[in-house]
Amino acid sequence: MTDRLAVKGQQDRCHIAMNADDEVRYWTKHLGVTREELEKAIDKVGNSAAAVRKELGASNSGKPGNDRTGAVKAGPDGPSTHKPAD
Repeated sequence: MTDRLAVKGQQDRCHIAMNADDEVRYWTKHLGVTREELEKAIDKVGNSAAAVRKELGASNSGKPGNDRTGAVKAGPDGPSTHKPAD
């Protein structure tokens, strides 16, 4: 029987490994945060992806455009689709 240490399986998306640069790049892009913000959240709640998402969602909820998609949300009346009166 041979060891297959060089063969990587699918990455564990339930936990965030700050010691793996490729994972840090994935999570910072996926969550729309900096490395420092990600590290601070992990220090506070642990490396569970769900806990980090919850923490970052709570801490970023007041910032416009931070719905993890980068889109700016519409105002209370929705986006303006009408033209001004002539």
